[in-house]
Amino acid sequence: MPTNTDLVTDLPADFEVFGQAVDTSMADLKGGTTGQILSKASATDMDFTWITNDVGDITAVNVTSPITGGGTSGAVTIGVSAASTSASGVVQLSDSTSTTSSVLASTPTATKAAYDLANGAIAKTTVTTAGDIIYRNATVPARLGIGTAGQVLAVNSGATAPEWKTLAAGGKVLQVVMGSTATTASNSTTTPADTGLTATITPTLNTSKVLVLVAHQGCYKSGASSQNALNLRLLRGATTIQQIATNLFYNTTVGEVSGNVAAAYLDSPATTSATTYKTQFYNYLAAASVSVQIQNVDVSTIILLEIGA
Repeated sequence: MPTNTDLVTDLPADFEVFGQAVDTSMADLKGGTTGQILSKASATDMDFTWITNDVGDITAVNVTSPITGGGTSGAVTIGVSAASTSASGVVQLSDSTSTTSSVLASTPTATKAAYDLANGAIAKTTVTTAGDIIYRNATVPARLGIGTAGQVLAVNSGATAPEWKTLAAGGKVLQVVMGSTATTASNSTTTPADTGLTATITPTLNTSKVLVLVAHQGCYKSGASSQNALNLRLLRGATTIQQIATNLFYNTTVGEVSGNVAAAYLDSPATTSATTYKTQFYNYLAAASVSVQIQNVDVSTIILLEIGA
């Protein structure tokens, strides 16, 4: 550039030198594209560069849970954490009424379905006392309170609902139980042994009687002694309540003898607990063997009938 003291100047040449100097020192300002902005490249004077930057004047994006991401430079990504039972966050909706998930949220559809199920259920408050029974009356579930000891469940006179009733006296059969056996049993001693014939009944009322019907088939004595004889007895538990046969076939002059024995006994067990009835047999003199169900096809039976008092 000419100085202010130069008397003669060559302006075209001077301007060419000036332009070259500007072009060299301001090289960073050349070019650039639409949308770029001017930015300092370093602390050196006139050291600039063109950069692409986000529009606006935000200098930082700061986030807290459950928002994720953020930053102070470059492209900033923002996200949201999934929710859990210990932290808030994004929750997925579900129509299920049976899921056990602890991270899904119920939709109105699921809520309505759950309501319908609850609305159709029997209320817990319908029953109030141990032993109550639920039945349906004309429109809704209803409660039948527990009855008293000895009562039985029956249908009312209008045949519309159950009710508890006390059985009237009159000797009605309340239940029947039967036991049977066809297994041969033998005994050559005077000590009673089980015949294998037994049955158990649980009376409904402690005032009931039990009618015991016994039919022993294939009763037998060997021919070793004419005084060989069969004895049969009926027991309730361990207590003998009837001698069914005493010295059967005693003093017969022939050899082997067989036959059948039937008996009936009306017992008063006075209990509502399970009660077992059975028969036992033994020999009169232990001179030889006596048997029951001798053929293994002879079926002996015991029938227990509970009779209302």
